[in-house]
Amino acid sequence: MMSRLRPKRSIFLLISTGFDRAVTPEPNQLHTNVDVPESAYPDTLRKVELGMAWIGESQGIFRLHDSDQWCGSYLSLADAAEILDVHETVLATFKVVERDGERFVSELDLHRAWSSGRLQSPHAHRIGAASRSLDELILKRLVEIVWPDAQVDPQVAFGRKRVDLSVRRGPHRVLVEFVGPSHFIPQYSRPLLTPLERKQVVEAYFGDECVIWPYWIQRCERNVRALFDSSVEGLAAVWSTKAMFGDFADPNTADMVTTLTSRFNALSTDGIGYMYLAEHTPHKPIHPIINKILNGAERKERLIPKGNRWGEQFWMPNFSRGT
Repeated sequence: MMSRLRPKRSIFLLISTGFDRAVTPEPNQLHTNVDVPESAYPDTLRKVELGMAWIGESQGIFRLHDSDQWCGSYLSLADAAEILDVHETVLATFKVVERDGERFVSELDLHRAWSSGRLQSPHAHRIGAASRSLDELILKRLVEIVWPDAQVDPQVAFGRKRVDLSVRRGPHRVLVEFVGPSHFIPQYSRPLLTPLERKQVVEAYFGDECVIWPYWIQRCERNVRALFDSSVEGLAAVWSTKAMFGDFADPNTADMVTTLTSRFNALSTDGIGYMYLAEHTPHKPIHPIINKILNGAERKERLIPKGNRWGEQFWMPNFSRGT
C-alpha cells in the first residue's frame, strides 16, 4: 500500500537506453530551425546550463501516451513534436538515436534548443521574467491527455511572481509548477526559498492549496490523476539525476521529501527506495548510482536526507535487484 493524503477540493500545484545505434545527420543538416547568435541570449543560456548541471547522461524512453509504463530521457520525434506543438520534420534535424526503426531525441537537447530560442515553438520559452522548462510542457500535455476538457493556462501571475500552470476542471482549479534540483540545492549565495516555503506564499496569495511537483515524482498520468483523486497511488522515479536526497541543503530534508511525496500517495510501505529501480515502472532504467554503490564507487549515504527519522532502509532500494 502507498501512503494516502486527501487533497482539498481547490488545489494549486507548484511545479527535474539500450538503443541500437546513434544516427547523426550529414554535416549540412546539423542546424537548428532559427539561426540565433548565442550573444543574443547569454542570460538564458547561463540559466539553462545551471539547471542542466544536475542531469546525468540521457537514458531510457519516455512515452507520452504510455507514461505510467515508460520513464526516461529520450522522446520519440512524434511525442516531442506533440509536446512542443511543432511539425515532426522540424525535429528531424536534431541528433537522434534509433530503436526498432523509431527515432528518438534527447530531452536535454530539446530543452537547450528551445530555452535558448534556437528551436521555435508556439510555446514561448519565457513569459514575462519567468523561464519555462520542458518538464512544464510535458506536464501540461499530460494534463490535457488525462482531462481533455480542462482549461490549462501557463505561467499564472501572482504579484511579481508566476506559477507554472493553472488547470481548471469545472469549479476546481490546480496551479502547477515543477521544481527541479536547484530548488533544493543552492546555486547562488543568496538564501534558498524551499518549495514548502514557496507553497505557503502561493497559498497565502490565492487562498487555495498549492501542491509541489518535485522532480522525483514521475511525469505520468497516474500522478496527474492523483492531484484530484486521493485513491490514486502515484509513482516516484529517477533515472539520470545527479542530485540525491543527501545533497539537499535543508536540515529538515527528510520531512520535506516525505511530505511532498505523500501528496501523490507515492510512498510505499517500505519507503521510497523503489524509485531508483524499475519495480513500479517496468520500462525504466535503473539509476546508475545503484551499481556505483554496489561496486564501491559511491557512498550509500548520498541517498539518505538530512533529518532522517525513518531509518536507513526507508531510503534504500533493494540492492539485490540492481544490475
